[in-house]
Amino acid sequence: MSEDFVKSVKNLLASGKGDPSRFREILESVRQGNPVYMSDYKYVQSMLSVESGTTAKETGDLAREAKLEDPIGILRIRLAEGRITVDQFRDLKKTILEF
Repeated sequence: MSEDFVKSVKNLLASGKGDPSRFREILESVRQGNPVYMSDYKYVQSMLSVESGTTAKETGDLAREAKLEDPIGILRIRLAEGRITVDQFRDLKKTILEF
């Protein structure tokens, strides 16, 4: 699977958009060398199109306004904004860095 796809999944996981357990399963599948199901691929693509369809100022999302490509940076902003707890930050960071 391409690095861009994996990076996109990590960014979506970090941003809190979509289903985090599904994103974790996708990353685990890629890490094990298994192919990604077409339905999962389409889900990621649909989440990316939703993500790019709304401007950051409309949503008030600082992470999108900053256009961070670093999933850990996105997590830090979400933590600072109070949208996730420290425990959630640690769990998501661990998942992202495992791959």
